[in-house]
Amino acid sequence: MATMMAFSSIMAMASATTAATLKVSIENLSPPNGNVLTPFWVGLHNGSFDLYDLGSPAAPAIKALAGGGITGFESTIPGLVEGFRSIGFPDFDGTIPNIPPDSTLSSVFARSSAAMNGGIQSLVFTNNPFGLGTTGVSGIFWPSYTATRMIELNNSFASHRYFSYATNLYPTNDAFIANDDPIEIFDAEGNFIGADFIVYGHQVLDAGTEINDENPLVGAPLFHTGIPENGVIHIHQGVKPPGSGGVLDFEVQGKQVFANADFKAPGYQVARITITQVPESVPEPATTTGLFCLGGLFMLRRRVRQGR
Repeated sequence: MATMMAFSSIMAMASATTAATLKVSIENLSPPNGNVLTPFWVGLHNGSFDLYDLGSPAAPAIKALAGGGITGFESTIPGLVEGFRSIGFPDFDGTIPNIPPDSTLSSVFARSSAAMNGGIQSLVFTNNPFGLGTTGVSGIFWPSYTATRMIELNNSFASHRYFSYATNLYPTNDAFIANDDPIEIFDAEGNFIGADFIVYGHQVLDAGTEINDENPLVGAPLFHTGIPENGVIHIHQGVKPPGSGGVLDFEVQGKQVFANADFKAPGYQVARITITQVPESVPEPATTTGLFCLGGLFMLRRRVRQGR
């Protein structure tokens, strides 16, 4: 009886999680004068969190993200308010108009069963300014920009087994990239799988929330003022061709700043996402620990018997 109790205790100890650190890295792979990406919302959870459903109307959280890159984490971006003021919005105070705080992606996740069961979320953003001069808003991924975020895991691996991400694609009215099905980064035994994948232009989604009039000022990050479409989420059909007055023709000081933003071009790469585990935080496999402890238990029991 005592042996069985000890065995149960050891198995419980073996299945417990050792704290680990993951490194989430994101790179904008768009060519020069290509697409800009807003800060990436990322979540690690048990697989129960669903970002969107293709063919269904976008939930308010996806509408906010696709229409202006709004996640609810804006206050965590250093220099956000000052940046917007520096590029021509002197009265900007950080308040996002027409977006209830409880309808942002961060709020929705925080109330989800995934979060209640130990899931965590974060924001990956750059420290480079968004602007067409020397000043601008920090956090945005211009073409070739890269950013990383270290995320500490302190719950069971089952709580962090899957990965989800979402970001807005600019200059568009309501285009975004996100994963419908959560990506497995730990297997059922808690072994780290990680991730390293590229998101292509043919995977870009249209939230169906705004008419694609391709007005770059309407679609600017944090601004959510497009003409309502009342459609459903679907694969984006792409931008207007050159010479038709769309975003590819948009000029600033005589330069076509988004001349290469046609993400439907063959082979167009939007972003690369990698998830690695920091070596110092790699835990000893639970099964090995369990077998080691179990072997020690039987050796101890044998010695006790021999000493009687």
